[in-house]
Amino acid sequence: MQKANVKMTGLAVLLMSLAACGGDPEASGPQVAEIPGATGSASAGPAGSISGADRQLPLGATKQEIDRLYDAYYACWTRHGVPSAPGRDGNGGPLLSYKMDQKKYQPAVDACADKEPLGAPELDPHQNPTFADDLREQLQCVRNQGLSMEIRQDGTDSASIWVAPETTANLAKANSDAGREIQRQCEISAFTKK
Repeated sequence: MQKANVKMTGLAVLLMSLAACGGDPEASGPQVAEIPGATGSASAGPAGSISGADRQLPLGATKQEIDRLYDAYYACWTRHGVPSAPGRDGNGGPLLSYKMDQKKYQPAVDACADKEPLGAPELDPHQNPTFADDLREQLQCVRNQGLSMEIRQDGTDSASIWVAPETTANLAKANSDAGREIQRQCEISAFTKK
């Protein structure tokens, strides 16, 4: 199983963080649910310009919505010279190439900054004054549905939900189609304005 240090306050925040910070795919550390589209494929999806409105992921984004935006984003990287590195278990692509040589490919990533998908505003603690309460509600929801998760600080002023304990079984359950749907529905339920 690919190890990746990524955070999750919902699909959108995780994907933005993963693309922006370029964490080491071989790093050991806390594991979170695998998010569809996080490794991206530059071969699919639109290759044209993406406007700000088109970059905005909705609250509770589906796998298809996430994949569409990240495929376009990584296609931009490829057009600017980031190759698609082969990876284990089909988890290669331009993101893996970038992680292996960030200094070399940073100019290409910078050139595509205006195409990077934007997370839902509800998932941004700077835009959502009830973020902490909403995150606790989301955690309770996923736990009530049988997923073993906890809230952790991510090293900044934000927190996110992580799979815990990080056993193979817990990760597999969280990464399953059913587990992803539970997380998506709990995110929508918890972060939708009441």
